[in-house]
Amino acid sequence: MNALFRNRSGAATPSSRPAGPAHEEGSREWQEARDRTELAALREMVPPPAGPRLSPTRHAELGAHLMNEINATATTSDAANSAKSRSAAARPWAFGRLTPGRSMSLGAAAAVVAATVAGFAITGSTGQTAVAAPAPLKVENSRATVPLATVAKRAAALAGSHGAAHRGTHRREWALGMWDDGKHKPEQMPVDESRARYNADGSGEAQDIKDGRVVRRTHLPAGSWEKFATFRNTPPKTVRGFADYLAKDNPDSRGSAYWTMDSVETLLRDWTPGPAQTAAIDGLLAEKSGLRTLGPVKDRAGRQGQAYGVDFKGTVRRTIILDEHTGRILGTELSSIKTDPKMQLKPGDVEQYDTYLD
Repeated sequence: MNALFRNRSGAATPSSRPAGPAHEEGSREWQEARDRTELAALREMVPPPAGPRLSPTRHAELGAHLMNEINATATTSDAANSAKSRSAAARPWAFGRLTPGRSMSLGAAAAVVAATVAGFAITGSTGQTAVAAPAPLKVENSRATVPLATVAKRAAALAGSHGAAHRGTHRREWALGMWDDGKHKPEQMPVDESRARYNADGSGEAQDIKDGRVVRRTHLPAGSWEKFATFRNTPPKTVRGFADYLAKDNPDSRGSAYWTMDSVETLLRDWTPGPAQTAAIDGLLAEKSGLRTLGPVKDRAGRQGQAYGVDFKGTVRRTIILDEHTGRILGTELSSIKTDPKMQLKPGDVEQYDTYLD
């Protein structure tokens, strides 16, 4: 997959800032001008399929469906994203986080189109191909269940350990490609493993990995971090500081365990936390109501961990897997907990996972 579109949460997206007094940043004119510019850039970003796995008809259907979603987003007024939207029992999308109360921006929409079309259209230079959907996480009853509060205390005891948060991640990710028209079954996507590291000037290197080997390296010029990252500032080291930090991106994280976990997942696409940040994340999650213990599991990399989950309006479950000894975040997952005829999903279907490797 094209390295530019690796981040499904919307990292590699176009940006514009109309100039002039008539377009003061934050004004309605500025917003409308930015949306028009980004939409135009978005249309140019969708690459032609290079090596189709789907028929041309299905490619056209996919592109048309996604662009309809983008057009609807571009023409929706701020008033449409009100309390009415927040109360709707909509499904958070695996791509682009199209969710109640958080309308998909054109920037995130660009990642939706680019990542999805690229994923369906080509196998990528790594030769990775689509895989069957993984089985749900299985609770290992032979091991003891550890409460989240206990894991948070263990992480807090290690907060002063050597190690700092650093820009970039090493993760393995997978997601279903889904339509919501009830006509198409979910498409299997390739498992994508990547590693990225950034320097102080925003330069860095992105690596595509297959079977433990780096198969492609992409140099990222100075300033790339500022263009790609959602969370640009170093994450805080305290629970309260971390709560404020996440709320700047999504105010709904203040009172919701689900949106806190959603924001943490977005953060983990930008940063690898150090021990202090890990303790802050675990401590914040331990304070959230609605987040319950699922039990001991093995993550997608075969490591032992403890799983904790929170449900969203009876439709999906977001799960986080922690190392029970250190509190380190091993993985995050999104799965269906309700039959969804439009998406052709059933309870237990895994929609997306991210595994954090180092």
